[in-house]
Amino acid sequence: MTSDESENAGADAAFDRIMESIGNDGPFQRRYNIIFNVIAVLFFAMCVVNVLLVLAVPDHRCRIPVTDDEMINATGSDQWKATVYPMEYNSRGEYVHSSCEMYNISYDEHTTDDYTPPSNKTVTVSCLYGYDYDRTYYDRTPVTEQDWVCDRELYGTNVFAFVRVSEVCGTFILGQLGDRIGRLPVYLFSIATAAIGRVLSIFSAHSYWLFASLAFIGSFSTNTSFQSPLIIAMEISKDANRAALSLWQLVGWTAGVCLAPLILWWMRDWSWFMIVTSLPCLLFYCFPRYAIESPRWLASQGRYGACLAQLRKIATINGRPFELTEQQFKALVPRSEREKTYGIASLFSGWHMSKLTGLLLFSWICNTIPTFTLFLLSLQMGGNPFLNNFWQGAVELPAYLLGQLCCDRLGRRFTNSGAFLAATLACLPVVLLIHRPGTELYVTMLAIVVKFFVCVTYFALYLQSVELYPTSLRQTGTSFGIIVSNVFGAVGPYIVYLGTSRDLRLPFVAMALIMLVGAVSAIFLPETLHQKLPETMDEGRQFGRDQRFWSIPKRPPSAAATSRTDIETELQELQKLHKPA
Repeated sequence: MTSDESENAGADAAFDRIMESIGNDGPFQRRYNIIFNVIAVLFFAMCVVNVLLVLAVPDHRCRIPVTDDEMINATGSDQWKATVYPMEYNSRGEYVHSSCEMYNISYDEHTTDDYTPPSNKTVTVSCLYGYDYDRTYYDRTPVTEQDWVCDRELYGTNVFAFVRVSEVCGTFILGQLGDRIGRLPVYLFSIATAAIGRVLSIFSAHSYWLFASLAFIGSFSTNTSFQSPLIIAMEISKDANRAALSLWQLVGWTAGVCLAPLILWWMRDWSWFMIVTSLPCLLFYCFPRYAIESPRWLASQGRYGACLAQLRKIATINGRPFELTEQQFKALVPRSEREKTYGIASLFSGWHMSKLTGLLLFSWICNTIPTFTLFLLSLQMGGNPFLNNFWQGAVELPAYLLGQLCCDRLGRRFTNSGAFLAATLACLPVVLLIHRPGTELYVTMLAIVVKFFVCVTYFALYLQSVELYPTSLRQTGTSFGIIVSNVFGAVGPYIVYLGTSRDLRLPFVAMALIMLVGAVSAIFLPETLHQKLPETMDEGRQFGRDQRFWSIPKRPPSAAATSRTDIETELQELQKLHKPA
């Protein structure tokens, strides 16, 4: 170990001892986690998905300007529909009345008792008088207000793509700002842009491009609004709690995703729904006592005065004395030079690290496209779209619990690859059943099974991304995977559009092929369970080279207590420094 590495390790160890002395598992950490990683994430999850929910396309058909009472009463009959609407095959392979075309005949002189059905030679036209929508589940949405259907059906699909592009741009820009200006200002900016962008979109549906721009703004900070509070929580908590912190945030996310469709089902009006699921995000400006900047990040930037102020907040709520002066703190935790890296370019330094980065990128892409595609398909699967979406969200929590169990028992590599393969196999019966009448419930259940295994891959993949890269590239590598996968995730809405406009089997065929690629790429990643994580670039370039392909990781023997005396001595010195004057 070089002198710089030894100094870095000593500073990190000293900071850990300071956190232990003021409490790294006390009331402050628990309250911070509940406020910002559970409740705030719950509200923000609703803010993330609300624009996607209101763009669902309900069943519709051409409006006919009939005035005769007898004709009005007959408009729901099959006889009337055969007179007005041509027949066509829908995306489920069913021969039904067209939802986007009508016969070009005079309806004012038409009667329902004595009529001649139109022939194949009768001219058809697009809907001339607007559309009638199925109001079973929705009273008012942007789609029904602005007629974003038929020849304008791509409007909603394009908004979904803009949302993914926005997440890419926001992750790239705000992710770097989080390391430059701090986690807290980025978090506060994130919740403000999300809430304001979503609420203003209510008044912009009449202008498509303005609506799309506000959707872009509202989605810009999607990833950083989750990452920033989680990183702060991890940096003020003990190592043993970090996996639990991540799991608790996923609980908040799942609760928000499940609650949002139920709220829309109850309210039925998209304007009030957007307000109720967006404005509460601003409430989290109201916790100045707990909304702290990461003291570890402040110390790394040499801002010792600000760091001590944050540490005193934690110590006060935890009921621990803390009287370190700035000079004493600076002596214990000196700011040292970090290993020089070159951002994303360093992820491809050397053949082995380039291979690991490439395999991780393939896995991220193969996880993100099915995730987004399944969410959008849940709105088009038939039946109650809100319950479809609720079950798609509810399945995430048991999936994450199973993912944590399998990752700790079988390892990250076999869990990730096996879940990808299971999701691929679950797509096959969907392809066989989806065109058969009366199978909607079975198709919905199988789609939930696919989503379950996709969530397991996400849990394992996130752990692999954090653990494969060296410390100096850990956040960069994880963010880069999310950025690239979101770029390809923009394909998801068009896969759904291909299914709804052509054949509903095609999205499941596409997802099966994509996830099969994910299973192959994940199996060639090195195992990280029970492995010493790489600290330097050289260790990262060598990580996993000597692993055997079929080996199952074993827990290493407990470390010898050779350094216990040094730790106890350091703790005694810190306790002396922390005694009140």
